[in-house]
Amino acid sequence: MKRFWPLLLLLSLLTACSGGGPQALNVTLVDGLGEPLQPLAGAWRLGPPPSTAGLPWNALPLSQTSWNLPIPPGTRFQVAFRCPSSGSAQSYVSLDLSRAELSSSLVVRCPSTYASPTVTVGGSLSQALQSGTAASARGQVSLSGAAFSSLPLPQGIGHEVGVFGVDSGGTPYFGRTGPISVGPGTTLVGPISLAVTPTLTVTAPPGFLSEAGLILTTSVQLPLAAWPGGTQGVGRPSLSAKDFFQFWTYHGFSYAFWRMNAMDPAVAAGATLNLGVPPLSLSGNQTHTTTVLPTFSSLSAGGFSPGLSFLGYALSLEEPGVRNWRHYLSPGALGSSSTYYVDLENAPGFSGVVPAPGQGVQLYASAFAGSQALSALLAAKPIPSETVTNHTLFLDRIWPVHLEAAFMQSSFTW
Repeated sequence: MKRFWPLLLLLSLLTACSGGGPQALNVTLVDGLGEPLQPLAGAWRLGPPPSTAGLPWNALPLSQTSWNLPIPPGTRFQVAFRCPSSGSAQSYVSLDLSRAELSSSLVVRCPSTYASPTVTVGGSLSQALQSGTAASARGQVSLSGAAFSSLPLPQGIGHEVGVFGVDSGGTPYFGRTGPISVGPGTTLVGPISLAVTPTLTVTAPPGFLSEAGLILTTSVQLPLAAWPGGTQGVGRPSLSAKDFFQFWTYHGFSYAFWRMNAMDPAVAAGATLNLGVPPLSLSGNQTHTTTVLPTFSSLSAGGFSPGLSFLGYALSLEEPGVRNWRHYLSPGALGSSSTYYVDLENAPGFSGVVPAPGQGVQLYASAFAGSQALSALLAAKPIPSETVTNHTLFLDRIWPVHLEAAFMQSSFTW
């Protein structure tokens, strides 16, 4: 009977995709705005990797953007996608998780492809600023005066432009269009009404590079301040309950992030917020042959602040301009082991994930701890722009959380 396992799994998958599967986990593939994408390849399997230890990879139907997978309680599984093309580079994302770490949904984000086209717009402001930024969900431009131009704005309904800057006296101003419908012929927005904003005080240890910004409910990311440690006044605009502040600070390869709901008293006007990150550690080794993905050994991370829970590892293997593989390994999947390997190259449609022999590659690794459960983060809407490229893709979500991350990276010839 054992030889029929792949067929039984496929029948279970097809049943689950029709909505009738027991213990179904809804997996959705999205872009940075949370809009659905159809993959160029998709696969999943139960059990630990590689396929000689677990069950075989099963191809996912490609005409869909979400799938209901019949994952038994507590079971370890992997899911993987080849993302739609963006330029010449191939992009792959995959996750190795335990079903017990998730709720009923898993949102998988592709790193650079977007579902909606953009238009380039200009706009006018209700008053002149000496300097500032206009931002949409797809980019930002600097401005000086009472207008801006060349801002990429995604087409569709519910999009928005936000503006933050200071006048000639250094007084901060904020304004937003509110959700608008953007068509292919849209070229102008506004006028955008600006209002004086109060401030809050943010401090970081000397020598720590820090940033503050907004993440509006419409996926607009708007910078507020950047400074090299010490005390900084940060604009505190009047926002809606679904908008977020984001703060991050780092020293060396130790990073900390705070994403805070706009109604949180910690970011109220006049409040003082303290940023800091302890010295974190991440170590590990990789070995590989030219035809398979790396095996990681001696994985270890530590030093995270008390009260934060370990959330696992993010791995990124990049052959610049050609291919990029992003992978997430959860604590429940790794267990007590310090050695890890997943044979994604054996999944149907994924042979191209392996770099070409003799080419230069870059390997990035991150270890995370956080104040929220992994289930909440992996079900939440993504942040449009990856906070730290190649490191934070999987946990860059619009959700209130304090994260700490230890980074490591290296370059070598495949």
